Amino acid sequence: MPERRRHRRYPRQLRVRCKNPQLAFESLTRDICAGGVFIITSHQLPLDSSIDLEISFGADEPFIHCRGRIVWINAGQLETFPPGFGVEFLEEDEQVMGRLLHDLGV
Repeated sequence: MPERRRHRRYPRQLRVRCKNPQLAFESLTRDICAGGVFIITSHQLPLDSSIDLEISFGADEPFIHCRGRIVWINAGQLETFPPGFGVEFLEEDEQVMGRLLHDLGV
């Protein structure tokens, strides 16, 4: 099966705050790229729902605020992957994406 991703993924466990009108929680990322992030969580949110994210690259670093859309959910069907969901970043703010890429070391 050919790779469908447009961006290289970086395995990173970063703190992330997630919020939508129904739910707010903190968790960790599994991996991240310029196009999105996978969030490890047992919380269930609907596919295609919007979510506000605050991602931290370290205790002394300010959070990166961005908005995303849930594009896939792993509720246990992929045993090699933790439960959670993949989020596609919705905004193309150059400052936010530039900081994200810089903090990833890209």
